[in-house]
Amino acid sequence: MKNWRVLALTLLVAVLAACGGSGGSGSSSGAAGSGGPSPGATPTAGASAAGGTSAFDLMHDSEAAAAFVTALRAQFPALAAGRSDTALRDDGTHICLDDLPEGGDRLALARIPPRFAHGGITPDQPTAGAILALARSTVCAAASTP
Repeated sequence: MKNWRVLALTLLVAVLAACGGSGGSGSSSGAAGSGGPSPGATPTAGASAAGGTSAFDLMHDSEAAAAFVTALRAQFPALAAGRSDTALRDDGTHICLDDLPEGGDRLALARIPPRFAHGGITPDQPTAGAILALARSTVCAAASTP
């Protein structure tokens, strides 16, 4: 199953919410300031978990998302230049929680170029594929950790 990590996180969030998680107001998951359009800005796994933390926030704030940013800056410095870590974390998290569950690799590869375009540079398809692979190996992996 391709998206088992995302499904596992979604199930975990649903179980935590059903087990009496606080009715906190969950946070917004928009990608304001991400430097690119954010199609599907509401994550599919955005249900509120215990303590009012959304699945988006859990993944966004994970060490795996930090690894994604570090690796992206190293591999694609021109795309990352001038962008905040938060904006890059937003974009990586949206790949994992929105693009892949909604339409698999095809949708993710279509959304990556406009999402990561910055400073007059738009990723070509090989670069988009590399960003997708990087997201899968880092930020998407956060879904499999408790």
